[in-house]
Formats: sequence, C-alpha cells, structure tokens
Amino acid sequence: MVRSPATVGVVLCLAVLGACEAKEQQSAASAFPNIVVILTDDLGYGDVSHLNLESKIQTPGLDALAAEGVTAVDAHAPCAVCSPSRYAMLTGRYAWRGVLKRGRLNPWDEPVIETSRPTLATMMRAAGYDTAFFGKWHLGFLWPWKDGVRPSKEALGGGQSKATNAMFDWSQPIQGGPLAAGFDSYFGVDVPNMPPYAFIENERLTCEPVDMDGRKLEVMLKAGYIHGSGPGQKGWHLEAIMPELTDRVVSHIRSQAKGQKPFFLVFSTTSPHTPIVPIKEFHGTSGAGLYGDYVVQTDAAVSRVVAALKQTGAFANTLIVVSSDNGPEEFTRRLAQTHQHRPAGAFRGMKRDLLEGGHRVPFVASWPKAGIEGGRRIDALISLTDLFATVAAITGAEIPVGAAEDSVNLLPALQSNKPVRENLVYHAANGKLALREGDWVYLRRGGNLQEPDWYRRDRGVTPLPDTPLLFNLGSDLGQVKNLAASHPERLAAMEEQLHEIEQ
Repeated sequence: MVRSPATVGVVLCLAVLGACEAKEQQSAASAFPNIVVILTDDLGYGDVSHLNLESKIQTPGLDALAAEGVTAVDAHAPCAVCSPSRYAMLTGRYAWRGVLKRGRLNPWDEPVIETSRPTLATMMRAAGYDTAFFGKWHLGFLWPWKDGVRPSKEALGGGQSKATNAMFDWSQPIQGGPLAAGFDSYFGVDVPNMPPYAFIENERLTCEPVDMDGRKLEVMLKAGYIHGSGPGQKGWHLEAIMPELTDRVVSHIRSQAKGQKPFFLVFSTTSPHTPIVPIKEFHGTSGAGLYGDYVVQTDAAVSRVVAALKQTGAFANTLIVVSSDNGPEEFTRRLAQTHQHRPAGAFRGMKRDLLEGGHRVPFVASWPKAGIEGGRRIDALISLTDLFATVAAITGAEIPVGAAEDSVNLLPALQSNKPVRENLVYHAANGKLALREGDWVYLRRGGNLQEPDWYRRDRGVTPLPDTPLLFNLGSDLGQVKNLAASHPERLAAMEEQLHEIEQ
C-alpha cells in the first residue's frame, strides 16, 4: 500500500470546503521531503577536496554541503561503468541480473529497464510526487525509425555511429526513455559524446535535426572521444550542455517549490565525463588543467542547486544526495597526472574495473529536518542501489515482491552511522563480479582490468596476478597485497557466498 502525501495529516475541517482542501494540500507538500539526486559522471573520490587533502582541485560547493550534511566515505556505485549503475540506482536491482551483464549502451540502443519493473520514479509518482529527470540518460530509447524499422547493426555502425537523418521519422515521439520509466518530465541528452547531438525534451528533439559529423563539433579531439556521425542540432556546442541543464534544474526547483506537491528530481550531469569542455568562466580555476576546471564547473552546478533549495525555503525538508556513477576514466586520469592530481585519491583502480577506484565514489547527503546534518562522516558500507529502499521507507511505499531486491534502507546509516549492509556485490565493465564483506574484498579472476604502465609507475605498485584476488581493506586500502594464497578458506567461502547471491 502506498501512502499518498495528500492523505497524511488530513485536517478534519467542517468549515469552508475550499479552505480545508487548501490546508490539506499545504500539509501534504511538507509531510514528505523533496528528494534531489545529483548523479555526476565519472567524478572520482579524489576529485572532491574534502575527501582528498592532496587534491589539486577545490570543490567548495560539495565541501559546504558536506559541512552541513553527512559524507559517506565507503559509498559505491553499483557498477564500475555508467549504464549499469544508472539502471541499478533507478531500480534497486543489480544490473547483472538483467540484460546489462557487461559493458554499457552504444548509440541508438533500446531501453534496458524492463517495462514492468518498478522504478524510483514510478514509486515516487504513485506517492504523489512530481517527478523530473534532467541530463544524461544512457539507458536506451525506442528511437523513431523511419517506417518503424530499425536498421541493421552494420548500417548503424555499432559503437561508432553511422546513422543519418534519413533513417528517422522525427514526427514520431522518442519513447522508452525517462517518461516510460515514471518521470513526468525530462530534459537532457542521451549521452553528450553520442548522437543525437541535440537536447531531448520529454519525447521530442528540441530542434529540426541535420546530419552531423561528431568529429567536427567545436571541441578539441584531445578532450574526449566522439562516437561517430548522426542527427543533431546545427551549431551544436558541447560546452553549452552543462550550463543549460543547470539552468533548467534551478528553474524547475523554483517552480516546484511553489506548488502543492513534493518533488523528486534527478540531475544527471554530463560532467566531468569526456568531452572535457568547461566554459571559459572556469578555465584556470583548478590546479589540474581543463579536467580539474570541469570538476570545478560541476561543483558550481551543485552549489546552484543547493542555493535554489535554500532560496525557496525547501532545503530543510529536502533529502539531497550527490554522488557519481563510477570512478574516474583512464583518459582523465592521464590528463590529471601531468598536474600530480589523483582523481581516485588513495584508491587503486579506475573506471571499468573491480578495484576500489573503479566504483568507490563521493557521496554527500543532507536532510536537516531528519537529522542528516552536522558535517558528520559515516563509514557504513552503502551503495547507490540503496536509494530505492530508502525512498520507500521515507514515503511508506510498499516495495512489490521481486522488485528492488538488492536495495536496503540507508536512513539508519545516514542518521546514526548504523551498519545497513552485510555485503555488497561489485560489478566490472567486463561483467566480472566481486564481493565485499566487512573489510574483506574478493575479486573473481579477470576483474582487475589491465593497469597501464604509467598508472603503476605513478602508484609505485607491481602488477596484480591474473588470478582470484583477496584484500583486507582495513590494513590495505590501496589493495597492494593479495591475500588469496594465505587465506584460502576465506576466499572459498566468499566465492560460495557470491555464487548464492547470483542465484
């Protein structure tokens, strides 16, 4: 049974009916918190200055929010790559249980969230919330192919798009995206470095698209990889994406704060993922080059969202969570290396692999009205997958049988640092899994993707063997010493436990 905000604290009013209804609506808007999730793209643990004292980047927005709220220092993305993490966050279910067993979506791929599966948005909408999504989606759409026929994989070019405008009927809606997943509104891009090179609003492009060669976009190619050609907006500028998204989010908050319904908003930033395109205002604002400048711009977007919540009086009763979809990319770590900046901080590994740097992410939360405040640091093990059960607990929603099976309620951890998880499964881009139990981490063979030589030199570490790996993070946070040979019983027990979880 879902408890609607409109039924909470109903005033028994026998006076003027209209005045009574207005009071009920006003009470409803304050009975449940607004919920704002800012999911950054490839932001590393070490990119946030209050988490990394040696950072060459200053993030005053995140630092200020942490000083008012709570920082989780053992928080993890559900996967070491983007699409599976996004799926798991919205469904409360490990992505490897579905079709996203490995990799991420390519240009023009179809939706991966099952049509019958409850999502955060469907649950929130049923609870009486306004639901909105802004930014990067990367979970697939039902694209409006001409005559309703999807071209062959070869014709589309696979991961390197060769699509042309003639393949589409843009008079038809772009279905299967955020609106199909339960959001009332959407404004954003599928992926900034994949076509279509244009904004999508609800189920339509915001332009009359033309054929575009992504390689000719106004961005230096060394700032990131572009996935081929495809329809887009004439005069498209990659650096204009983040400012527009941020403006839209702030405007939506200001509008919804005046309404009678609480709001659920996901701001899925396109930064600091490549292409690295900070606007000129942020050039030179960090000590880590353009990559660092793009992190600063991302942090400034967080500051603007927090400011909008405070200016509208909504901050105290808003659960705001800021995190990242996975660890930092090798490409950006190379750029940062020239400035002696480590985007993953003290952690070994990077985006795509099972080592901690691939999925341990910044996590800052605030909800003053519920005691998620005070600048505390918590060390409880948590995952972005847990947002589903947390929101269900807040709204009193009953999670359907078989839904959100990998999600646990984070409120005890955020409010008083109580442990909420017995274990957590890590998921690499190549589909390999790992298990975390207490301080122990077991990685199946092949989960530590090949470390480049420059990275090992920077860290002063030797290659890890291509075998199952076992680490104790309590004594070896940098994952240097493989304990598999000295603790065979624990390794076998953790493999057995991981196998059971998979069933």
